[in-house]
This record gives sequence, structure tokens and C-alpha cells, in this order.
Amino acid sequence: MRAIRVAEKSESSDALKFTLDDLPPPKIGDGECLVEVHASGVNPSDVKALLGKMPYLTWPRTPGRDYAGVVVEGPSGLIGKEVWGTGGDLGMKRDGCHGEFVVVSADGVREKPKNVAMEGAGSLGVSWTCAWLGMVKGSRVAAGETVAVFGAHGKVGEASVQLATAAGASVITVERSRDTYDGHATGPVDVVNVSKEPDIRQALMDRTAGRGVDIVMNSVGDPYFDVANNSLAKEGRQIIISTFVEENMINLRTFYRGNHMLVGVSNMDHDHIVSGEILEDVRAGFEAGDYVPYPIKEDHVFGLEDVETGYKMVLKDQTRDRVVIKPQS
Repeated sequence: MRAIRVAEKSESSDALKFTLDDLPPPKIGDGECLVEVHASGVNPSDVKALLGKMPYLTWPRTPGRDYAGVVVEGPSGLIGKEVWGTGGDLGMKRDGCHGEFVVVSADGVREKPKNVAMEGAGSLGVSWTCAWLGMVKGSRVAAGETVAVFGAHGKVGEASVQLATAAGASVITVERSRDTYDGHATGPVDVVNVSKEPDIRQALMDRTAGRGVDIVMNSVGDPYFDVANNSLAKEGRQIIISTFVEENMINLRTFYRGNHMLVGVSNMDHDHIVSGEILEDVRAGFEAGDYVPYPIKEDHVFGLEDVETGYKMVLKDQTRDRVVIKPQS
């Protein structure tokens, strides 16, 4: 099979070190499946791994954490099924999905939503599991609550909006210069345009009659950490998935008197079996139309021969649009 292989650390994004190799067909063990990969998203963590910046990474390795495809070997009941998956181990501790085939545990195999195409299904796993761990497991978003999403035009942010509105929560997005939220939602989404309303806390308080918000999905980290803490309602929760500056101050009195909660999320610690359970949890929402996959632009889809262009789109250009590898093309 053909697969991208990484054997050593790349020193810079201008000189990524990888090869496209012809490898022997993978052999599966007991309880495993061989999946023919039809689509695999390129996530920031995939390309950061080439720079040696991800935990648990071992080389040589085929990168790629997300996939959608067809089971071609394994337990008889799974053969021929169209499946999707993701995991913190794929492309890190074990070979990932930027190749024609990937070997996964049968326990991690989950059928993809019937109404979602391969490209969409194969490019949402990392961001959706991250959002689910924060919004559903960590913060238990519920109907009637108010959720503020910082960075809603990022993919974790957009998934968080979809999860929150589908749960019946009201959503406010905080954006640097946008007046509208352009992603999918099943309810109205208010927008704080920071260029017009620079006092973010006051803007959130005005929209909640001075009560504050129940949940902040902070997909940016330290730039909004303090204002998020000070914008929470009683029993409010702030979710952190990323940051630029690692050490941040917090007023502990405000924190405990507010009965607040700080929720840290890293889906790197969730392997493809656990992540498969999360995808199974959201599958019905996709099939019902409450959730929709990210749009895929034609010029953001690449075969294995052109994978470097896709990698650099994510790593250097920091595109917000999904980049997808189609190994069979």
C-alpha cells in the first residue's frame, strides 16, 4: 500500500521531512480490522507531529488521526461497512490514516452517519471529540443555559455551537471583527464583535441581564482566560482546550465563591476505541440533521502525491477550512 511515512523530526515548516512509500499490505491481528481509507482530515496536531511537538509521538510513523472508509478485513459482521474514526493514538503511538489503509481495533470501529459523505465524515473526528469532551462530558451543557464560545469560527468552536444549540442552550459567540456566525446551528446565535464592543465582560453581562454565562468554551486560551472567569454565572464552567501562554493568574476567591469549574480538555489521551464511543454518541445527531459536517472546498482536497500542499495549508497558512487527504485518488 502507499502511505506517508515520517522517520525524523522536521526542523521547520518550510522543510517538512516525510516520504510517500510503497509498503507491504498491513496484517491484522485478533480483534482488529483493516480499513480502506477514503478520506482523512489534516489536523493541526497531524502536522505539528512532523515538528516533534506532540506528546506520545514515536517514529517511524504514518500520520493522520481522522478517517472514514470501508472495512475490508476483520470480523465478518463488519466487512463492507462504511465507518469513521479518530483517536489520540492514531498517527502518534500507532500508524495513522494518511495512507491507503489503516489497522484499528474492531472495538473502535463505528458506522459513519448514513447521510454524511466520506470527506465530511473523515475530517471532523478530532475537533468534534474535543468539543464533546468539553461541552457534554465536562460541562454537561443543558437546555436553558447560556454558552459563550470564544473562537467560534475555529472547528472546535463551531462544533461547540452545534452541540450547545442542539441541547437547547442559548449561544453567544465572541469574535474579533465579525458581526455574524456563519456556521450551522439549530437555534439563534448572538455575536459579540470585539472591534465594536471591546469590553467583552460587559457585553456578556448585558446579554444575560447581569447574570453572566453558564459555560465558556475558550478555544483560544490565555487571551480570554481572565475575562471568561469574570463573566461566569454562579456554577459557571470555563473549558480550556489550548493556550499560547501556559501560566495564567486566577482570583481564587471569585472562583470558589462563584462555585465555578475549570474544565481542561485534551483528546490526545483518548484512543481510537474511546473516541469511537464519542462518535457513536453524536452519530444520531448528524443523521437527524441537528449536526452537520464542515463544508469541504474542492481546492482543499488532495491525493497522497500532493499531501505537502495540504500539510502546509494547515501548518503555515493556518487555514480555518478543512483540508482532506483522499488516499485512494
